[in-house]
Amino acid sequence: MYKESIDLIYAWLIPVIWLVWLSFWIFSSRDVGTTSEREPPMSRRIHLSLVGAAIALIALPVFRRGLLGWHWLPATAFVFFIGAAILVAGCIFAIWARRYLGTNWSGTISVKEEHELVRNGPYAFARHPIYTGFIMGIAGTAIALGELRGILAFLLFLVAYLRKIRIEEKWLIAHFGQSYEDYRKDVRALIPFIL
Repeated sequence: MYKESIDLIYAWLIPVIWLVWLSFWIFSSRDVGTTSEREPPMSRRIHLSLVGAAIALIALPVFRRGLLGWHWLPATAFVFFIGAAILVAGCIFAIWARRYLGTNWSGTISVKEEHELVRNGPYAFARHPIYTGFIMGIAGTAIALGELRGILAFLLFLVAYLRKIRIEEKWLIAHFGQSYEDYRKDVRALIPFIL
């Protein structure tokens, strides 16, 4: 009975955390400003394809077979809960950043009418703290899984968001000019003092 309870926690805790985060994200997406300019549809499709492939690697049981199911970390409760804690921390950081950004937020690369450059709160630590939170969440998920498919999902996610940052930074420089250039000098993109 105890073993079955633990297995149930392992099977459902990570998806439940992501679903709680997703519920907040969908609910809060209603409170956004009017978009004046948006990224081209092909750019958005590329991003969603990379993120979708990462999610499929993590979520679909078919990828647990063979080499993708190889454990690079021991399958212990300690490792699982460390990963789950990193996932929760990443989700909380992304939610904090999303709330702080307010109506300037958009799921796509865009410029809003009356767009403001936010430099305080989580934006004082990272220029793209929502992406920092997402990447932390995927890293935590990869650790909790402890399988090779988690590493591949993390790498796909990282590529997707580094690509998005590169494009978004061009837009922000074009819109905010020197004030964004100064912000770039003062604050790292994803990890304070490092990256």
